[in-house]
Amino acid sequence: MEISGTLSELAGAYKAVPSEWLLLGHCLLVSSWYRSFKDRYLLCYWIGLFAAFGGGIVSSLLLQDPVSAPIALFHSNYLGIVWTVCWWLMNYCPKDLVASAHGLLPVRVVTKICLNILRAGLIASRVDLSVHKYPGVIAAPLVIGTIAGSGGKFLQDGIQLACGSLHGPTEVTAPGFASRTGFAGTLAYYISVHVLEVLKPAQGLALITTVFIVHGVLADVLKQPLDWTHPLAVITHAVANIPMPALQPALKQAAAKGPKAKQSAQSVSHSSTDVKKDR
Repeated sequence: MEISGTLSELAGAYKAVPSEWLLLGHCLLVSSWYRSFKDRYLLCYWIGLFAAFGGGIVSSLLLQDPVSAPIALFHSNYLGIVWTVCWWLMNYCPKDLVASAHGLLPVRVVTKICLNILRAGLIASRVDLSVHKYPGVIAAPLVIGTIAGSGGKFLQDGIQLACGSLHGPTEVTAPGFASRTGFAGTLAYYISVHVLEVLKPAQGLALITTVFIVHGVLADVLKQPLDWTHPLAVITHAVANIPMPALQPALKQAAAKGPKAKQSAQSVSHSSTDVKKDR
């Protein structure tokens, strides 16, 4: 009961944050990931847009329910305007004032919290809708929830592959942090809320939101990826006798050259450890 009460309080706190502020923080953070493409402005714009909202777009298309799960970009003008303004400010503001401010740890932590609140909310809403539309079908909530939490990475990889800037395998062929955390959050919410029914929807949402936020904050503060899903993936692959996907070639080569080269390679494929979604 004590844990349920705490989760209920957290749910209330997360819900109290205005959605406008959450979207603003989310857009600022995601647009900061692709500054290396700013010399090709349309590539920078579209890859960021799909990274930010791809999970929601793809899951909406799969659900085929424009009333309950509309494509947010086409549902109102607000989202497109906010994204465009944030994208411009982060990449083309004179003297890089916004990018410099966002580089400060407290600001970056706030935007990371915004992203994770929206990401968890999208996962939970898609799981709930999938359970309602496809009662008794386990695959529907697990697949659609996972895509909602990581679909932006899939689309981003496709764009990078098309323009020749993708280093290593795609997320679809070699699931990384984005897919694994998307699936973990989906599975935790689905089991606790819809299978065991030990938590109410708001409490289940608070649970996965808190896990995402804690990880995001600690990763930024400690400047380490803190991929808590990797050991679970190793164990799962070992038990199933399925080989783990090979390390990305770019990171392999960089590791041999030293820490600075490795950090540079990771910055190109950083979005595999950050998460995107549609709001």
